[in-house]
Amino acid sequence: MFAVDVCNLPETGGSTFVLIFGVFVLVAGVIVTRWVRQSAGRLSVVVAPLVLLGGFVLVPQVTDPCAPATTTVPSATTTVPSATTTVPSATTTVPSATTTVPSATTTVPSATTTVPSATTTTTTTTTTTTTTTTTTTTIAVLTCAAGGDCQVGQTGPGGGTVFYKHASGTFACGATLNQNCTYLEVAPNTWSGGSADPLKVWAVSAYQSVDISTITNDSSAYNNASGIGLGYKNSEAIVAQGNDSTTAAGAARAYSGGSQSDWYLPSTAELNLLCQWARNVVQSVQTPCTGGNFNNITLVGFSYDFYWSSSEGDATGARSQYFLNGNQGNNYKNNTFSVRPVRAF
Repeated sequence: MFAVDVCNLPETGGSTFVLIFGVFVLVAGVIVTRWVRQSAGRLSVVVAPLVLLGGFVLVPQVTDPCAPATTTVPSATTTVPSATTTVPSATTTVPSATTTVPSATTTVPSATTTVPSATTTTTTTTTTTTTTTTTTTTIAVLTCAAGGDCQVGQTGPGGGTVFYKHASGTFACGATLNQNCTYLEVAPNTWSGGSADPLKVWAVSAYQSVDISTITNDSSAYNNASGIGLGYKNSEAIVAQGNDSTTAAGAARAYSGGSQSDWYLPSTAELNLLCQWARNVVQSVQTPCTGGNFNNITLVGFSYDFYWSSSEGDATGARSQYFLNGNQGNNYKNNTFSVRPVRAF
């Protein structure tokens, strides 16, 4: 059928707003007019038209609701703000460079400053080094002559020569055999002041036939170990009988070489050991002095002669030893034979 366009009219409520606003503008106009009059009419020509114009501008426009629905589409062209930017002037007002500097006179605090104590606890690492000190003590070894250990052939304490060292340790010695000795020492061949051993009788004429009861008959003592160390005791008995230094035992006892006073005439056993040493043969009281080197006898100061011992054979005779062949025998006491003192220590 026929198409009819329908247009809806606006509601009457919108006219109320217009009325109220118009009254407001009217009142405002009256107030402004009075104010203008009071200001001597100087602004009436300007202000009154502006107020009336403002009232019309502020009155809302009524759009015809039945007008076509034409929509204004914004133009697609967009105005881009100009790239030119107004930069503020680079001229800057700098404050005056003149500055009032405070007086250079400054009160400096006293230079006396309390410094904390400089005592600082320092950890010290102490390394303990153990030093081993070796003390070398030199012990002077005594020589044989000074009383130390002796060997056969060494110089003894009496200035003579050690010719015997007891193999088993010690032997009885001394005037009463109450001492212990280890060595036998023979006096040098110059012991009497000459270059050779002196010749002496065994006893003075008064006692050449008198037995000495205190002397043990050791005619075979050369093979008897008990005769070692017996010579001191025998010599004391001979001298005690009345035999002086003109006799073999008396001369031996009078000798004091090396400041020693214990020299004596050897027993048969001791004389046999001396002969063996002089001939450089093995020493033994159980065998006669035989063999060896005859020349060695003279090298140690002995002669190829008979030597007296302190051993008595009987009332008229005493024991002697022939160093040329080592034989021992019993000879009359009035014979003059060689004498060589010995000592035990």
